Amino acid sequence: MTNAITNLASKLVNALGEEEQVLQELHEDVKATIKRMSAQDPGLEHLLENAHGYAVFPSVGKATAVLGGAYGKGEVFQRGKLIGYAAIVQLTLGVQVGGQTLGQIIAFESPQALERFKAGKTAFAANASAVLVKAGAAASAGYERGAAVFVSPDGGMMLEAAIGAQKFIYRPAALGRTRHAPQPGKTAATKKSSKPRASAARRKTPKRRGKAARR
Repeated sequence: MTNAITNLASKLVNALGEEEQVLQELHEDVKATIKRMSAQDPGLEHLLENAHGYAVFPSVGKATAVLGGAYGKGEVFQRGKLIGYAAIVQLTLGVQVGGQTLGQIIAFESPQALERFKAGKTAFAANASAVLVKAGAAASAGYERGAAVFVSPDGGMMLEAAIGAQKFIYRPAALGRTRHAPQPGKTAATKKSSKPRASAARRKTPKRRGKAARR
């Protein structure tokens, strides 16, 4: 079963080679996921801004009834720029999740934590659970082995999201490296008028009235 799900994830990552299509579809889903989860907890945006990098999986859901696992695809960012794509594989989502799909964000505290993720070496404790996104959740969350995981179900309530069995496969981006990380909470500052005001020191020379006296 493990090999079957891993092969599924490998094919999923290989399919991301068509980056043009990925940038049109997956990137929009990623932006929507960050926007939705940041609205649920504004502190999450601040955490992501200060993290060394993060991975966003818009829809982690059930793979197949036969395999009994879950999978999802997402984008990986480092210091505000898209650097690659990833697949997430999990043998079980726990009885509390059932057939739900959920958005998931993994924040990396340091360069070492991000490199472990890219090498497929990110691992959580067997009984580890993700932080359910709600107001104040990000502020109270802590990093485990350099990573912090946040999830938000697409619908309904969820008591717990077990992540101990999650595995990841990473593929670097090529075309997408010009893309910046979505920042839904940021608003452009109102620009002041670029027209300079006339300086008080710049005074016009008064015109003399009448004709100049002839010599």
